[in-house]
Amino acid sequence: MATTSSSSSTSVTVISSSSSSHEESSSRNTIISINIAAQAPLKLTATNYRSWKLQFHTLLVGFDLMGFIDGNHPCPPATITVGDISTPNSAYHLWVRQDQLLLNAILGSISPSIIPFIASAKTAHDAWTALANTYAKPSRGHIMHLKSVLTNIAKRTQSITEYLQNAKSIADELAVLDAPKNPEDLTVKILNGLGDEFKDIASVVRARDSAISFEELHEKLLNSEALLKQESTRTERLPITTNYAAKPTSGGQQFNTN
Repeated sequence: MATTSSSSSTSVTVISSSSSSHEESSSRNTIISINIAAQAPLKLTATNYRSWKLQFHTLLVGFDLMGFIDGNHPCPPATITVGDISTPNSAYHLWVRQDQLLLNAILGSISPSIIPFIASAKTAHDAWTALANTYAKPSRGHIMHLKSVLTNIAKRTQSITEYLQNAKSIADELAVLDAPKNPEDLTVKILNGLGDEFKDIASVVRARDSAISFEELHEKLLNSEALLKQESTRTERLPITTNYAAKPTSGGQQFNTN
């Protein structure tokens, strides 16, 4: 939805990112308000920077706001001086408002534990740079942490899709940090983290003569998960059916076995 606020010198259109308006953010009098919950639902954690960045980058490019992040759209001067007369620069106030909305969007799209890393950021560019310096640089400590997380990864109560997305996200982060995981090593770690209920399909995958792709592994585990759910549903219904069949009717005969 678009709303318009006005001052004595300019009229500013504020557009929600969920609006159907086709106005572009490059318009000097347009401000974009990003709907984080709807358009950037993936929150940044210590292990998914690459996925989070891709999500946010496409959003910023789509709304023509990347210049606020990469420095190609710097802050204009606060005032305009003509001769001896200085007047407030409406472009400056517009830039500050848009930049603060972007900073707010970044804050809203990261996990609470990460906020302290950008608590001192004054602009969206400051926050973006701080996150890149923290999570996109191949520090030995960060690489070791990611490897440890991947080694100990376990499905537990996650769905197969959630579990594999988590594992793939960590592997992608390691690739960005120039420490890529061999696809077969990733497969082994995924299989090791499955519960006992998946031991049959895990044995089949381990016994293969050729390596399995991540996509094929995902498909096979999804099929196995679906079969397990069907079996669980059937087992839950079975005692109810048995009890119903064993219950004597009100007019039935009772036999004395003594």
